[in-house]
Amino acid sequence: MVSFSRYLRAAWLPLVLIFLFVIQNLLFDSWAHLFPDPNLLFLIVEVVTLGILFFGPAVLFGARGRYVYLLIVSAIISLILISQYVYFSYFGGFMQASALEYSGQVAAEWGTIVTLLTPRIVVFLLGIIFLLVAIVLSRKHSYREVVLNRKERAIASGIFIVVLLLWYVFLLPSDVSGWRKLTEPELALHDLDSFTFAPDQIVQSVGIVNYSISNIVGTFLRAVPVTPDDGQFVENVLSAKPTLTTGRYFGSARGENLIYIQVESLESAVIGQKIGGEDITPNLNALAKQGLYFNNYYTQIGPGNTADAEFVTLNSLYPLTNTVAFIDFANNTYNALPALLVKNGYHTYALHGDVADFWNRENIYPALGYEEQLSANDFVAHEAGFPTLDDDDFLSEAAQKMAGFQQPFMTTVITLSSHTPFLIPAQYQTLQFPADSTLSDQQKNYLQSIHYTDAALGAFIADLKAEGLYNNSVIAIFGDHGSSTGISSAIGTTTNTVPAALDNSNVPLILLSQKLNTTLRGAISTPGSHLDLYPTVADLLGIKPTGIMFGQDLLSTKTPVITHRDPYSAIITEILTPTVVYQAAQDGVFTEGTCLKLPGPTSLPIDDCQSLYDQQSDDIEASDFIVRGNLIPVLSANKSP
Repeated sequence: MVSFSRYLRAAWLPLVLIFLFVIQNLLFDSWAHLFPDPNLLFLIVEVVTLGILFFGPAVLFGARGRYVYLLIVSAIISLILISQYVYFSYFGGFMQASALEYSGQVAAEWGTIVTLLTPRIVVFLLGIIFLLVAIVLSRKHSYREVVLNRKERAIASGIFIVVLLLWYVFLLPSDVSGWRKLTEPELALHDLDSFTFAPDQIVQSVGIVNYSISNIVGTFLRAVPVTPDDGQFVENVLSAKPTLTTGRYFGSARGENLIYIQVESLESAVIGQKIGGEDITPNLNALAKQGLYFNNYYTQIGPGNTADAEFVTLNSLYPLTNTVAFIDFANNTYNALPALLVKNGYHTYALHGDVADFWNRENIYPALGYEEQLSANDFVAHEAGFPTLDDDDFLSEAAQKMAGFQQPFMTTVITLSSHTPFLIPAQYQTLQFPADSTLSDQQKNYLQSIHYTDAALGAFIADLKAEGLYNNSVIAIFGDHGSSTGISSAIGTTTNTVPAALDNSNVPLILLSQKLNTTLRGAISTPGSHLDLYPTVADLLGIKPTGIMFGQDLLSTKTPVITHRDPYSAIITEILTPTVVYQAAQDGVFTEGTCLKLPGPTSLPIDDCQSLYDQQSDDIEASDFIVRGNLIPVLSANKSP
């Protein structure tokens, strides 16, 4: 007869580790603000079950092998918990399997990562700590672990198989549920988390470790081939789009230089706003009045954040989901803006304060048409208190370097100091917050960093004027993406005219040109996005793009539209036009969403948004196929006579 007490004595280590595993998952959800959890019991059952599958097999090993196995499993779990927690602290979301491909970027961000390693991290190391203590005590007291015999191991193995089946069928998150998982396992595994509309809901219900594992398995099982039928679909979509024509301001700034200033985490919420009676962005406020200020302009990004902002503004193609074009598709052929300008006699430069290969820029920049890249090693930081090259030094030196560029030129300038976690030296934190301020520390840090960057931008514009570059350049200043701080709501700049989900992606676009702004200046509320910047500036420069683009000239379009989708799925989350707004439901099903008429907003039947939704869906899918299949050479060849 098998003794139950022997199983307990053999399993005491795994049982303690399972208990710690539950505590770690519950604390993770709490620290990620996913509590109170309406499915707390389900979460505990899920985590306990997964813990049994992780730690339980240790009883099948001998004494020494048991410790080795448990240390390996505990180390893997600690790695998942810590990396996900740091990623959440950094981005406000959860790391996807695609991010594993970008692990090479960690070294470049190490300074920021260190600031996110709080004492809470120790909680995620408890399993390893407990095991090390147990090993020391067992040696000191000559404690001998109970080793199961062959029959006992066979019974334990049967139990693990049953638990595994129950976990797979009922607990593993998948778009295929119930017994279909047994009858169609290839489909169930293929679709693991494939269209997760809200990852936080998955984490809340099944735990961060289970979410991470299912996402990794599902992502690597999913293939994204581009077939000849997909290519034909793209051609059909493109042929149905209106022919690209010149706008009413075509050539208004012909022959001028083009300066892109991509500002880290700059949101429209701070433009024109005050804290304690002081302007948050006094220089940007002034520039917005001097030039064209697009106040209804939105970022387009996927998992690549800043890199995606670059990709979209330079190509007028949608960002990819669950992957980053700058890394996975750096060797594609593109008809990017820098390449177009080179063909028209321009010289092209990219300036940023990161290492040269950050986000794989060293490889993709030539494919985009940049002739020269100046990165961290080309600048001197005089202020050591910043985690990266400070904006003041960077922009000051950038202006000096640009004075020596052969004209006409295009230069992209990318700032860094307002990057998460928004920490700048105390002497540069000059905003004074009222004593009764309800802003969080993170929001205050964000405003301090943006206020500092605004001052650096003001000095940069002054330097451009001193170098004789301001009066003969088109300057586009825009935010790369939102701050994920909830600052719009916190300082009261949200509106009821667009979905709240768009607030974080509402970034400013300011166009400055002495040739244009003498007749056209001030705020423009035409909806637009990063897709539209390329065609807009190309039109002003008097250069008609010959490539494929999904944006429009914001100064001439009659059908402006912006469309967002979840960065890790194919689900469209919001669509905004001047007259209609569509917002998806939590499940992402179109018919469950809402269709609203603007201004107002007032409710419309969901069918009133159907044609708009279908058209935008086709555009996004076509853009994805173009990038994933490197179809630009094929499509260009098909257009040739």
